[in-house]
Amino acid sequence: MYICKSRFLRRAEVWFDEEPGNICSSDWVLYLQRSEPLPGARWKYFYTYVIDLSQAVEQLEANLNTDTAYKIRRARERDKVVCESCKAADPNVLDQFEEMYNAFAATKGLGQLDRVRVNAIAAAGALDLSVARDRDGRALVYHANYRDQQRARSLYLPSLFRQLSDGKMRSLIGRANRYLTWNDMLRYKNEGLRWFDFGGWYSGDDPAMATINDFKKGFGGQVWREYECEQIVTLKGWVVLNVARLLKRTRGRREDTRVPRPGGAPQREVQVAV
Repeated sequence: MYICKSRFLRRAEVWFDEEPGNICSSDWVLYLQRSEPLPGARWKYFYTYVIDLSQAVEQLEANLNTDTAYKIRRARERDKVVCESCKAADPNVLDQFEEMYNAFAATKGLGQLDRVRVNAIAAAGALDLSVARDRDGRALVYHANYRDQQRARSLYLPSLFRQLSDGKMRSLIGRANRYLTWNDMLRYKNEGLRWFDFGGWYSGDDPAMATINDFKKGFGGQVWREYECEQIVTLKGWVVLNVARLLKRTRGRREDTRVPRPGGAPQREVQVAV
């Protein structure tokens, strides 16, 4: 468990089926990707895509589809991409990661990196950061993952992909992303982790989002249904969160009068270079 401080509240985040510890120091608690709903808490389903790392390396390789296996091989042998594990507790390393993330987010209309949250995960010793570089040492893509003793889960995957118009460079970054994912998986397996979690699975009909699913399926895995739960601890937390929900619903109704929404509920997903 770690604590994130926002402008008004202290939020605890608890991953998987971890015991939360002392939640009295927080205003509210998010339980992320639990195997079962938390009794008495608000909850919703969360779908994700997971690889079983207990399989032999030969079986993991056999699970790769033809396209993914080829692009990993090409990134390693012809592109000479180098994958590195970074020192996630080093502020200078996090600054470099943040710089790429913010540039990436700007191309997608997303907010800047929640550095407070990232710092909290790093301080808890749960942030794993890796990077793929080209033959000249330029960072092409970062992977920031949450990890514990059993599982690593993708959080942020910024790259140069959306900033480039050069098709060859975009293809290179797509291959580097696959190679870095594969390298992360093997490293986690060697370190004794059981699961690699891609951090989400899209269940709608947006073709662009379905392409991200295809990226994940290329590694061979399975869809899991888990639960995200919310527990409000303090009166302050209850007031602030309910006011925030009310304001969000009001803004949503105003938007509905201007622009028709596409069908289906919005899905949270991170764009990746494919």
